[in-house]
Order: sequence, then C-alpha cells, then structure tokens
Amino acid sequence: MNNKFKFPALAFIVSVALGAGSLQAYAFGTADDVDQDTYTTTFKNLDKDNDGTLDKAELKGDKIFAGKHFGNADKDDDGTLDQDEYTEYRSQTEKKQVKRVASDTAITSKVKAALLKDQGMKGLKVSVKTNHGVVLLSGFVDSAEQVQQAEDIAKSVEGVKKVKNSLLVKKAD
Repeated sequence: MNNKFKFPALAFIVSVALGAGSLQAYAFGTADDVDQDTYTTTFKNLDKDNDGTLDKAELKGDKIFAGKHFGNADKDDDGTLDQDEYTEYRSQTEKKQVKRVASDTAITSKVKAALLKDQGMKGLKVSVKTNHGVVLLSGFVDSAEQVQQAEDIAKSVEGVKKVKNSLLVKKAD
C-alpha cells in the first residue's frame, strides 16, 4: 500500500470519528437541559387530568409544594401551577437544598478538624453531624471539661447556629 492513500484515509476516519463524537455530545445537551427534561417528564406524570396544570390534589405528598409552598409557587394566583411555575419553584428549591447540604458538610468538616487540632481532644472519638447549621456532638470523652471544651470548639466554627451536645463521660474502670 502506498503512503498517499494512507494519509487521506486516516484523515477521513479521524474527521468522521470526531464529527460523530461532537454530534453525540450535542445530543446530550447541558445539565440544565437534562433538568428541564426531568421536570417536564415529572410534570406530565403528575398532571393526572392532562389539563396542563397541577392543582394541590395532584401535588399531594410532594414536600416541596406542601403548605404555603404551593402558594409561593403559584405566581399568577390561579390556584394551579403551569409547567413554568412548577419547574421554576422546584428548581430553586432543589438548588437551595443542595447549597444547604454542602454548607452542612463544610461545617461538619470544620468542626471535626478543629476538634482534632485541639490538644485536649486529640485521640477521642467524637461524632459530628450537622443539619441546617445545627451541630450534634456524640460519643465518649474522658471528663466533663472535655464535654464543654468540645461544645465550645463547635460553637466557634463559622456557620454553626446551635450545638446539641450528647457527649458522655466514660466511666472509670
């Protein structure tokens, strides 16, 4: 086979492969497009009477739209949610939840790091959990002073709203 044939054939194969890859990437779209499709599908599944809107009965059991949240989502105050109202409110709520969880995770990490850095707390197994900025400390420590010390350390971390201290002092053997 001669080299004049190999190069154009190779260039053609590469360009076709790259073109197919870009078409495949285009078909997937962006994350927002995927979210839109998910919201559209969910909306259609919830719309039991196929009238293009959702009422409170159709959203029964969905925590995002429970209570006053339905009214907040109903921008035109017609007692129903159209697809745009549904999508916008659900999207905003889910983004807030993601931010809250990320914030809680960061707070937990900071509290754990602060406890590990403190000389009086080193080597102790203190469990730290955070929910909505409220830190729960649990586990066993050697003294009542360490119970208070751990609480003070947790309270000093930025973002902590409250500390629930469930630490217990180990009984002496």
